[in-house]
Amino acid sequence: MHDDGFLRELVAMKDEMGVVSLYVTAGPRVDPGIRPAWEIRLRDELAAVRAQVSAWPERIRRSTVLEHLDALEPEIDRLVDPSEPGIGRALFAPVCSDEIQRTSLQIPFVTCAVLESTAYVRPMLTAMATGAPAGVVVVRRDGVRIVDYRYGKAEDVYRSAYALDSDDWREMRGPAQAGTDQRSSVHRDLFRRRAEENLVRHLYAIAPEITGRVGSLGWQDVLLVGEPRLTSALGNALRPLDPVRVDKVVPDEPAADVVNRIVEELVTVRVRRDAELVQRVVDTTLSGGRAVLGAPQTLAVLNEGRVGRLLLDENGHWHGGRGPDGFLYPADQVPRGMVTTDEPDLGERMIERALESRAEVTIIHPHAAGALAPYGGVGALLRW
Repeated sequence: MHDDGFLRELVAMKDEMGVVSLYVTAGPRVDPGIRPAWEIRLRDELAAVRAQVSAWPERIRRSTVLEHLDALEPEIDRLVDPSEPGIGRALFAPVCSDEIQRTSLQIPFVTCAVLESTAYVRPMLTAMATGAPAGVVVVRRDGVRIVDYRYGKAEDVYRSAYALDSDDWREMRGPAQAGTDQRSSVHRDLFRRRAEENLVRHLYAIAPEITGRVGSLGWQDVLLVGEPRLTSALGNALRPLDPVRVDKVVPDEPAADVVNRIVEELVTVRVRRDAELVQRVVDTTLSGGRAVLGAPQTLAVLNEGRVGRLLLDENGHWHGGRGPDGFLYPADQVPRGMVTTDEPDLGERMIERALESRAEVTIIHPHAAGALAPYGGVGALLRW
């Protein structure tokens, strides 16, 4: 399961010789005799890692890592095999052990090959943020359907059929009499009103099915999809939950096709959620509450284990160093006289430190990161 526990397992994968982390977005292989462009990109990334390792002066370390890369070739072939599952695929392999961890999602990864002392997790976090778990509730006059969407995969988890028992509300029939048209019109209006009332009662009755799944399935968002009158009624039934209404009628089709019809709305919902979180951090910091803004301030509280949630701009890049005490420092704020180890990817180190302390990490969508820009794209909510 792709959750915080899974991410913590990844950052716990450490090896002084290095951990090989591979990410690729797979596609079809049109011609079996020709490597597709996406596979070539991964092979090029691997070639760059080999070139870097080949330049190391330490012979034993150099040969150990190169031999490990050679031994991984069958696993790499499997990773790029079009018949294997998943659009986004990843592999993690410590050099000094036989451990290999593979995973896949139905959403793309940034293709890369990285060799560091720990598993490289930022591409995984970024991909997971683009397809965060959501409940898609399709509301129709013939029933309600709940789709669980997470990381590119959509699955039906509940259906409730609704059929009005209209035996007692049949339109009057018989020989035409004076005033019949008027009585028939009144009867039809009464029938429609009673039908609407029964449908609303049905929506209120199934509301607990939705609210119960918010926690059990870990949904970050709930979207109500259907005609406005129905989504409004169900939205009222779900209070105090604040679902997003998508006034769009969708046909009864496979779950994946339903989600494909609201892809833009899912992105909009994520941007709104991220922007609200960023504004909360900004407001809390400026009011003197338990939050900080900026890389120096965030690194200081990360070093102390005080971060409850780390926020990073998806497009952000940070550079710094690691001191002998293991503390992380911005590049321009290393304590005088301290010798540090260069950390060219300080963002990855911040993610590791946060996950190791059981903090949450949120990768902020670029369209929601504007309020973070004056602070270098970094912020945090604090435990204390």
